Amino acid sequence: MGQRVYAVRIGDKYGPHYEDYINSKIPDVNWIRKPFDSRVKLQWNKLWPMSLDIDEPVVVIDIDMLFIHDYMDAINYPIERGEFLSIPCWWGDTPKKDYKMNGGFQKYYPNDAKYIFDEFMSRPEYWTEYYIENKTTIGPVNGEQYFVEDMVRKKLNLKLLPESWVCKWHHKISKAEDVKLNYRYQEEWLYLDEEFHSQIRLVHFLNQESLDKEQLKDLESF
Repeated sequence: MGQRVYAVRIGDKYGPHYEDYINSKIPDVNWIRKPFDSRVKLQWNKLWPMSLDIDEPVVVIDIDMLFIHDYMDAINYPIERGEFLSIPCWWGDTPKKDYKMNGGFQKYYPNDAKYIFDEFMSRPEYWTEYYIENKTTIGPVNGEQYFVEDMVRKKLNLKLLPESWVCKWHHKISKAEDVKLNYRYQEEWLYLDEEFHSQIRLVHFLNQESLDKEQLKDLESF
């Protein structure tokens, strides 16, 4: 079964070395470098693959992520028509507990998800601000993952990758946060002696400043 991988790098927060890193890990990534519509901001452009008229799954990834160990297990994770795959938000991105997914990894059939794209494009300015105004998240630009999850639940079956495959991290993590994340990880440890547990496939640097080329290179050893 074929699949296409898409990633968004719009603006100057993340340099081209992020593309180099991901291209070294995943073959033939399709890069979205400009908004597909003048009304669409930053990460909301991740919705664009939902508009494709293709009958094969696509994978949409965030670029502030490490791909380690058997990471292609996540890329190649099987889905069926009517299913929408994402990663679990086990560390909590919002105080609203009903949300289960994190938008950093999505896999779906575009023909199944086109209704999500159509709803957003029917009033993009409204949806771009909706989740900020109702206190689900904070601005200035945010809310895409909550919009997607709300829309997915209307028609599709939401699936999540195993929790043991995914973690949150910071480049300059505090000792307190290190202990907290190790405690919450379901295996015996998450990060020990400068190594992530072998079960981890995706490391998401949430709320992280962009790393320079040398800092990112230091992490490529995983």
